[in-house]
Amino acid sequence: MLKLGRLFWKFFFFIWLAQLTAIAGISVTFWIKHSNEELTRSVAATGMNAGKPGQESTYGPDGPGPGPGPGFHHGEVPGKTPGDHGLQAMGQRKPPPDNGDMRALIPMTCALLASLLFAALMAWYMSKPIRQLSVALQAMACGKLQTRIGDSMGRRQDELTELGRDFDRMAEQLSGSLQSQRRLLHDVSHELRSPLARLQAAIGLARQQPDKAEEYMLRMDKEAVRMDKLVGEILTLSRLEAGTHAGQDLIHMDELFADLSDNAHFEAKTACKTFKTVFSEDEIHKVCVLGRYELLHRAMENVLRNAIRHTRPDTLVTLQAEVKEGQLHISVMDEGNGVPEAELQSIFQPFYRSALAEHGSEGYGLGLAITQRVIQAHGGSIQASNRPGTGLCMQMRLPIAFV
Repeated sequence: MLKLGRLFWKFFFFIWLAQLTAIAGISVTFWIKHSNEELTRSVAATGMNAGKPGQESTYGPDGPGPGPGPGFHHGEVPGKTPGDHGLQAMGQRKPPPDNGDMRALIPMTCALLASLLFAALMAWYMSKPIRQLSVALQAMACGKLQTRIGDSMGRRQDELTELGRDFDRMAEQLSGSLQSQRRLLHDVSHELRSPLARLQAAIGLARQQPDKAEEYMLRMDKEAVRMDKLVGEILTLSRLEAGTHAGQDLIHMDELFADLSDNAHFEAKTACKTFKTVFSEDEIHKVCVLGRYELLHRAMENVLRNAIRHTRPDTLVTLQAEVKEGQLHISVMDEGNGVPEAELQSIFQPFYRSALAEHGSEGYGLGLAITQRVIQAHGGSIQASNRPGTGLCMQMRLPIAFV
C-alpha cells in the first residue's frame, strides 16, 4: 500500500498554495480588465442608441386613428426597445446573452486541476528520495549493513542525490569498521590462545615434575611477558583507531633520530648486520614536529626493528631523512627479500604477516599497523615499496612545525 508521509503533504500543500495564489491573482486581473471593457462598451452603446426625442403620433399603423399612445416614438415597434430597433436599422442582430462568467470558469477549473496534478507530482519527486533514505536508515538500524540507496536515486543530480551518496559512503565505512572489529577480535583471541596454552602446559608440567619447577617458572614468565606485550599493543592500536590525539608537544627530530640510531646500531651489531644514517645533521637539527614523542618514537622504532630483523646477515639498513616542500621525508631501507607487490598495502593491517616473513617471528603483526596510525595521527603518511634489486623501502612523510 502506498504510504505518503507528512513531508509529502507539506510539499504538496505549499506548492499548491503557491499555484493557487498565482492563479487567483491572474484571474482577478483578467476579471477586472474584462469588467472595465464591458463597462466601456455599455457606455458607448448607450450613447449611440440615444437619438433625438421623437414626436408623439396620433396615427395608427393603417391611417388616422389612435396611435400606440404617448411615449411611443416614430419608427419603434411595440415590444422592442429603441436599441433593438437601432440595431435592426443598422442591419445587425441583437447579440446573444453575455455568458462571460461561465466561460471564465472553464480555464480556471482546468488550471486548478493542472496545478493539483503538478503539485502532487512535485511533492512526490521531492519526498521520494527522503522516504528512501528513511527506509534505508531503518534497515541499517536493524543490522542490514549491505543497504545502499545510490542506485535507486536514478539519474537525478541534486542535493538529495548527494545525500544518498553520502549515506552509501557512511554505510561502507561503518560496514568496514565493524568487519575490522570482528576480525580484530578473532585475531586477538587466536594470538592469545597460543601463549595461554603454553602457560597452562608449563603449569601442568611444573606440578608433575617439581624438581624442574624453576625451569617451568621461567617459561611461564616468558609467556606472561609476551601476553603483556600483546595486550599493550592491542590497547595502543585501539586508542589510535578511536582517534586519540597525537598531542601538541614540540619534537626535536635530531634528538629523536639520535635515540633511534643508538638503539638500531646496538640491535644490528648483535645480529651481525650494519646500520647507518644518511642525512644532514645541520638540517635535521633545525627540524621540529608537533605531536607526542613516545608515539612517534615507537612508530619509527617498529619500522627500524622490522628492517633489521628481515635484512640478510652482513647487509645494510639505512635511515635517510631530508626536508622537501615543508615536509620531512624519512626512508628506511633494508636488503632483505622484500614483500610481494600484492601485499604492500596489506602489511599495514592488524595481525597481518607477509608470506615471506620468517617463521617463528616473535611479532604479532601489529607493529606496522600501529606505525601507520601514529604517522596519520601526526598528519603524515607512510607507504611501502620494493627496492630495485632486493629489499624493502618504507617511506614516511611528516609535516614540519618550523625549521
